[in-house]
Amino acid sequence: MKKIIKHILLGITGMKPTETGQIPGTNIYAVKDSINTVFFIKTDSGYIMIDAGSDPKELEISLKETGIDSNDVKWFFLTHSDFDHVAALTLFPNAKIHMNKDELPLINGTMKRNLFKKNTMPPGINIDKITLLANGQKLSCDETKIECISAPGHTPGSMVYLIDNKYLFTGDAFKISNGNIGVHPFTMDAELAKKTIEQLSVETRHDLSLLTAHYGCIVK
Repeated sequence: MKKIIKHILLGITGMKPTETGQIPGTNIYAVKDSINTVFFIKTDSGYIMIDAGSDPKELEISLKETGIDSNDVKWFFLTHSDFDHVAALTLFPNAKIHMNKDELPLINGTMKRNLFKKNTMPPGINIDKITLLANGQKLSCDETKIECISAPGHTPGSMVYLIDNKYLFTGDAFKISNGNIGVHPFTMDAELAKKTIEQLSVETRHDLSLLTAHYGCIVK
């Protein structure tokens, strides 16, 4: 049943996650787990990880293909709190979790994702220990520079991460279909998402590489 649901979802949304492997010419590794791809950026002391995928078991299998030890992940940056981006957080016990502060209402019970459910962190993840980020905040993980950019629409606290002013990890801030950028399926506020897409101006930055969770990568 799980595989059937997966294929239906991929078919309906046109999702084409990036396959597992190192992105050529970079220190970035894509790891596919089920309906999406998570990313690892290698640093001198470990890995930065973008999102945590939807299926811990499949993610573990994919990690073995890349030779990445889950204990070597030191920093986690969540683009948002939907289940398919947080499910495998507990596989990485040494990682410090970061997330946009505007996403907190979705996981602390004060806001629903839709009429029927709320977002939650996996059992064992203490939300009080998550480091909350602000729009425009800049951090360094070893030699790697990270700029945190709010990208509301898909969820109120969606955030994209610009790594070394070149690689933009987009989560579900938008979709890419036939080379065109548009509103991602299952977005909470489509009009706000459109404004976010305009403000990100990804189509006008010809030097910018895009790494999406569900729609592949455009690496320059």
